[in-house]
Parts: sequence; C-alpha cells; structure tokens
Amino acid sequence: MDFRTTARRPERLNPWAVDAGLAAVLAAITLAEIAVNADRPDVTASDAWWSAAFTVAMTLPLVLRRRYPFAVVAAVGVPATVYNVVDIPPDPYTLTFSILVAVYSVSAYGRRRLAVTAAVIAAVALVLINLPVMPDESGFADVVNQFLLLGGGWVAGQNSRYRRREAELLRERAERAEREQQERGRVAVLEERGRLAREIHDVIAHSVGVIAVQAGAARAVAEQRPDLARETLATIEQVSKDTLVELRRALGALRAAGQETDLRPAPGLAALGELVEKVGGAGVRVSVRERGQRRDVPPGVDLSAYRIVQEALTNTVKHSGSPTAHVTISYGLSSLEVQVIDEGGTSPARVSGDTGPASRDGGHGLIGMRERVTMLGGEFEAGATETGFSVHARFPLTCAREDR
Repeated sequence: MDFRTTARRPERLNPWAVDAGLAAVLAAITLAEIAVNADRPDVTASDAWWSAAFTVAMTLPLVLRRRYPFAVVAAVGVPATVYNVVDIPPDPYTLTFSILVAVYSVSAYGRRRLAVTAAVIAAVALVLINLPVMPDESGFADVVNQFLLLGGGWVAGQNSRYRRREAELLRERAERAEREQQERGRVAVLEERGRLAREIHDVIAHSVGVIAVQAGAARAVAEQRPDLARETLATIEQVSKDTLVELRRALGALRAAGQETDLRPAPGLAALGELVEKVGGAGVRVSVRERGQRRDVPPGVDLSAYRIVQEALTNTVKHSGSPTAHVTISYGLSSLEVQVIDEGGTSPARVSGDTGPASRDGGHGLIGMRERVTMLGGEFEAGATETGFSVHARFPLTCAREDR
C-alpha cells in the first residue's frame, strides 16, 4: 500500500466534525457512568448534577483541541484539578479519557515549547494533588499509574507529530519530483522544437538557394533554349511547393534564440549508408531493408525519418548492448513507415525517454522522437518486444502531395 495514499486518507474527514464527535462521545460515556452510579448510597442528587457539570466542562473544550491545544489542556486540566480536590462522588473513571485526549492533543498539535510546558505543569499538579495520599502504598501506586497514563498520552502525541511531519515531507518530496519531471519534459519538448525549427530552416535555406540558381539559369537560356528554360521553371515550381509545405509545418515550432545556424543541407534517408557505417564502428551490425517502391518524400519527412533512425540506433549502442539492429523503411501510397528493432534489453533510461543526445544538436530520446513525428501529423510507438526494443514511426504523405 502506498504510504502517501494512507497518509492522505484521514485528511478527507473534516477535523471539526471529528473533534466534535469525539467530545460528544466522551461526554455521553461519562454521563452514562454517572447515571449508572447515581443510585449509590454515597451519591446525592446534587453530587450527580455537579459531576455532570464538571463532565461537560471537561469534554466540551475538546472541540477546539487542534486549533488551540494549549488552551484546551488548560481548560480541561483546571476543572479536573478542582473536581479532584473537592472529591465529589461518584468520580467517574471515564473522565480520565478527556484528560488523556487533552494531553495527547497539546503534545501532537501544540508548539514544542508549549507541549513541554503543559507536560511539566501536569506533572507538578499531579504531585501536589496526590501529595496527601502518597505516603500510603496504594496511594503511591495510584500516582505512578496516573503518571504512566498521562506520560503515555504525551509520548503518543509526540509520535503522531513525528509521523505527520514525515508524511508531509514525503508528500512535498513527491510533489517536487512530479513538478521537476514535468519541467524536464516541458524543457525537452521546447528544445526539440527549437532543433526541429533549425533543421527545417536548413531545408528551406537549401531550397531557396536551389531556386535562386535555377532561376538564374532559366533567365540565361530563356531565348536560345526555351525547352530547357521550361524544365528549369518546372524544377523551381516543384522545389517551391515542397518548401511551402515545410514552411506551413514549421509555423508551430519556435527557434531558440542565440544559437548559431548551420546552413549545410539536412541529411535524409539517402544518408543511411553513412549512418550504418558509423554505428558499425561502435560494434553494432545494422541491416537496412526497404519495402515498396522507393520514391521522393517531402524534405521534412525525409529529415525526420533519418533522425528517428539515428536516435534509435544511438540508443541501441548506448543502452541495449545488442550486437545487431534491424531498420525497415516502408514506402506506401500515402505514408512512409520507419521501424528500428534491436535485440537488447530495456533499461530504465530507454523506457523513460531520457536517453541523452543522439545527434550533433543533442536529443531527448523518446520525447524528441514523438515530438518530431507528431509535428508532421504522424504516429509514433516505442516499447519492449520479446527480445529487445522497437521504435516505429509512421509519416503521412497524402497531405504533402495535396499541398502541391
């Protein structure tokens, strides 16, 4: 059973209702004892009424035992002392519970200094009240029993204070850990979006450079070679549409300020061979299989698919210990699917997504992969298999084609 859940359960009850019910129950029990003993020869009607009045005076203040514990122990202790001195029968034994609750409350809920003060006052009062009977053996035994009873109540209050403080510390620690985890996830998402924005910036910068070069070439040959100029303009049209698609998808990404821009063309699935060689140098054999007819895909999808494979293979090298990994690229009519499977284990870092950097910009494991795929409208799955770990991403291509 979770300790935090157990510690929070009593908080569901209203403390005022609990304390009012406790005071009412103690008063009812004591009054019932007085009523039972009212027929004794040594008890008069006046004695019974006085005992009932003292009972109410000693139980009613318990309603405020948590809010004003020191005042309550004083309000209960003074009538108890007077009642003991005047010695009015039938002297109900159950009134002891009211005193015990008051001592427990000041020890559990009062300030430490006031709790110690109340304990000292109670001990001195107990000695002074029982001083006449202490020389007698039975009287001395009664005093010792009273000391043990009140001391036990005070120690129980201290234990309750300690357990309550421990529960509060555990709850604060759990809440702080939850806030830190949420903050780490938020920062990871923001950093990954910034990295996506930089990489899409590379795609757009490269595309605009191509457009500028092709436009200059078309202008130079427009009069002598109109057919070649038309082909060049068609290339410009295609590149422009691809760039517009990526620009629309990048509207949700905010680029982090103060970071240098890398204007090199972004890698894609065509660069998987180089990536496989690098991973092979780290001791992991990678097999790459393609399904369907290979065809051109939008630059953003091409880049993200490459990054998914790169991140997954980096995790294989760092965390699985597997000597082999299998990469499958599936070209469909309306989608591109990427799957990376290894035969290693599932370490806590892989499952939590905190796998550290995987590319030149640094990554955030499963969080970064999921963010990449989601921004392009795709689907992402990752988890343990019977023999290792699997990463699967699906990128839609229909929307990109329609935008053209």
